[in-house]
Amino acid sequence: MALKHKLELPHRKGKILLFLVLSLGIIAFIFARSLQPGEESETESGFFVSLLQMLGLGGMDPGFLEYLVRKAAHFAEYACLGGVLVCFWRAVLLNWWPSGLAAGITAALVASADECLQLSVPGRTGQFSDVLLDTAGAVTGLVLVLLILWLWYRRKKNVSDICHKQPSSGHQ
Repeated sequence: MALKHKLELPHRKGKILLFLVLSLGIIAFIFARSLQPGEESETESGFFVSLLQMLGLGGMDPGFLEYLVRKAAHFAEYACLGGVLVCFWRAVLLNWWPSGLAAGITAALVASADECLQLSVPGRTGQFSDVLLDTAGAVTGLVLVLLILWLWYRRKKNVSDICHKQPSSGHQ
């Protein structure tokens, strides 16, 4: 067991580094967007509202559509973060459920820091409801990744079991 663990260590370190860099990159992206002044952020959201309207998907009040675009962006950014964080924590902890818990807590802390950061930006506000939305997005992303990985490992195990099954001799 110890030998196997030592043999896996370089591969594990590579995974840890990869998912750490991806996590930090997503966090930097999220924080950079949070540092945009209110007007700049509204212009960016307005672009997507216009795009949705051109595609015929914006048959509602533009202000409400902009609100939905902004909240969907929060949710999607944090879903990506949650998915990457669970991979990072899985590589660190080598256990599924503690990895999910650690990823959820990490994402909630990032969301809290993100909303606090917005308090110092002109035209932006930090809202507890956004922390909840961001955390819900992260939990959705990490659960989806855990489900995909569980199904993949389960399929891999079933294929391995089939391949290593001893053929019956036919003699009785």
